Amino acid sequence: MLKLNRRFLLWFALLATGFLIFRFLTLNSENNRNSKNPVKIQEKSIKERVKSDGSLLEEVQEDPQVDTKCYYDNQCALPQMLFRVRTETDNLPPFACLNDIKLFDTDSIGRGINVAILNGTTGDILEKSTFDVTASDEKLMTWLMRIPHAAILVAASFGDVAEHVSRQSRQLFEGFGAQKIDNWRVGSAYAIIGQRGIQKGEAHETISKFLDENESQKLFEGCFELPIAETREVELKIDGPPVHRADETKLAELGAFEADLLQKKETVEYGEKWKNCGMSKGCNEDDSIAVHFFSGEHKDDHPKMCIGERLLFDKDLNNAGRGLNLAMLEPKTGKVTAVAHFDTYEDESNGLVEWLDAIPTGYIVAVVSFDEASNQLSDMARRIFYEMGSSMIDRLKFRASWYFVGQKGIGAYTPFEDLNIPQGNNWANPIHASFCLPKSLHKWAGRKDTSSQMSSSSVGDVRNLPKRHFCAKYDRHEEFCSGSNIDSPIMPRHLHDEQRANDAIFNVPILVASGLAPDSLRMTLESLLNQEGLNTQMVLVTYDKEYSENADLAALFHVKSVAIQSNGSYNAHLLLSLSNAFSIFPDASSVIVIEEDVTLSPDYLHFFSSIYESYKADPTVDLALAFNSNGFSNTSGDGQTVYRIKNHLPMGSYLMKRDLYEKHIRLREFCCTERGNWDLRDSTVLVPGLSRIEIHVDELEKQNTLFRRNRTHSQQDYLINSEFETSEEYSTYLNQIIQNTKKSMPISDVISMGCEKWTQELDSKFLKSILLTYSKNSEIQSIFECFQMYWTPKILRNNRVFRFSLQNQSIEVLIVAENLKID
Repeated sequence: MLKLNRRFLLWFALLATGFLIFRFLTLNSENNRNSKNPVKIQEKSIKERVKSDGSLLEEVQEDPQVDTKCYYDNQCALPQMLFRVRTETDNLPPFACLNDIKLFDTDSIGRGINVAILNGTTGDILEKSTFDVTASDEKLMTWLMRIPHAAILVAASFGDVAEHVSRQSRQLFEGFGAQKIDNWRVGSAYAIIGQRGIQKGEAHETISKFLDENESQKLFEGCFELPIAETREVELKIDGPPVHRADETKLAELGAFEADLLQKKETVEYGEKWKNCGMSKGCNEDDSIAVHFFSGEHKDDHPKMCIGERLLFDKDLNNAGRGLNLAMLEPKTGKVTAVAHFDTYEDESNGLVEWLDAIPTGYIVAVVSFDEASNQLSDMARRIFYEMGSSMIDRLKFRASWYFVGQKGIGAYTPFEDLNIPQGNNWANPIHASFCLPKSLHKWAGRKDTSSQMSSSSVGDVRNLPKRHFCAKYDRHEEFCSGSNIDSPIMPRHLHDEQRANDAIFNVPILVASGLAPDSLRMTLESLLNQEGLNTQMVLVTYDKEYSENADLAALFHVKSVAIQSNGSYNAHLLLSLSNAFSIFPDASSVIVIEEDVTLSPDYLHFFSSIYESYKADPTVDLALAFNSNGFSNTSGDGQTVYRIKNHLPMGSYLMKRDLYEKHIRLREFCCTERGNWDLRDSTVLVPGLSRIEIHVDELEKQNTLFRRNRTHSQQDYLINSEFETSEEYSTYLNQIIQNTKKSMPISDVISMGCEKWTQELDSKFLKSILLTYSKNSEIQSIFECFQMYWTPKILRNNRVFRFSLQNQSIEVLIVAENLKID
């Protein structure tokens, strides 16, 4: 029996061994077959297999349980590599893997464009970086242009930054095979695997909306051989004009106020590591962060804040001290992105309010007080903390102890707050708090407040909090701050005609030289953002340093601003503003100037775009105006016409060449001591027949000839006639009009009849043009005064033909010398 059992066991062992060998050979055969068609994706990860030709399956929906860790896949046969890339979602940062290597680490990922460059043959990582494009994408462009030929580019956006990526940057991505990037817009994330030198459209890209449940989690992965596609060595370049960006060093030197305070990039200094921030048990790192708050026992003590097992505030750490000590966290990574200290016992809260307003929606704010924090804490600062979820901020009083963790845009109370009230004149009992802070505060938030201030949830919050804060702080902005407009977004109009994407005008700096009226500046900026395709990175507002409301307006409209110290006159302010603009944009050959009390027509920038190349190419032209000084309701030209007028003065808004400024204004400031009466060099000025701006004046200024009568300005785009483009073409055109005009009469006859009566008797049905002739120069002044039109001695002295229109632009009037032949 024992022998039988032994034989049975022996036979069983032999059969088992044979089965295992057979199974091994079968699997090996399958792997060999798969290696010929190796692009096979684990079915747990995605719903469909990758195409058999090895191309990447695009925009497949990730299983909610998918592992975001990086690993080797034995189905990727060498020399293939596994790429896995997922865009940012509503609650997770983007990630990217090459085999078992994570390309974007949680510790290093940041707001903007996260990029990695790999060797195009071996896949070795050459460089990783993050570019915050909120204020400027110039560094990103410079970096892209120096990437070597055939290198692999892996990039993913983090944060809602689409509108901060310029057309020039998108063109450079095309050099890595990108195509979908042209359709990347607000509210969505972008990712790409590309290679320098492949054809446009050959890169693997995805765009996914943050809040769309059907698309919010996008993973694409595949086994790739390198190169991705056939590459060709081409020079990366930007179509259109050279890119001019602000000189950041000069901006800092001038104390420029950035629209985004977070661009200051003050380094977060970390203290010593503190395990679990003092707790006996650690936190689940996937969805929570260890935190500790200590408010100090008395004024000679010091506050303490620990986040993620690292001290952020302690004695001699990050300027910890009296008042409020704050840290800002990106919620999807738990990374501390900024810290700040404000002494709200001694200093006003303006800096605190600006810092809080600059925090992006969704970011977490942690605060701990020390010593005394209530004395100078403003109502606006309290309001912002309330909007971030504080239910106790209004009870913060003298020497109270307070800690708070809130979230920008949460629209509900958070449970992470405590307040100790002092007895008498003593210090309150100190705050000691340690806990695991969830990264998604809105899931833990208390009841929603039903008031108008806190009526939205943190997901899809549509409140424009910076605008609400501005409107609560300042008056004189009634319509802008009305209930129907209070939450309207502030952003430029989208460019509908993509053929204009490379217009040179979008790369010309725009100087807004504001006056003393903030409501006027607001109207100017509103009309400026109404221009299709406006690049806000090119806009600079200058303001009198005593009027900080104008700086707040500039920040609200996401443009740069610089304070000007002048002698009080607007003319001096304007000259200093020009100096700053040409200094801050050192490579710009021209600057667009917008003076005070100006609003722009919808086609303002389109008009300048239409004439810009001719203006730039003609050395006899120094200025191009957006304002027709004689654009009154009864004398304005039409929207297609541009006049060439010698020695017309700049007024309202205009393009100015650097050469004019450097050679005739900066070195000869005595030329320009009186506004509206600058003594500039002889040159030609391009002037629209129909104004593209409206200048608002008070009753006193209406005594000026320019503003005695009603004016008209453009309300739509026009196709500009080309006869103005050169002096020769313009002269030929004027000669043709003179030769084809059948009716003429001496100016003296018109003066005798009276201009108003003479105008009424003109028959527009039979006349398209009429010549008014003069035999002596004094008659020119007489006819201008008769029609109550604007003139200067230099204009009358240096021009031989004068043009205006009558009867709703139906009849063109030309004032010419008798028997004039234009050269």
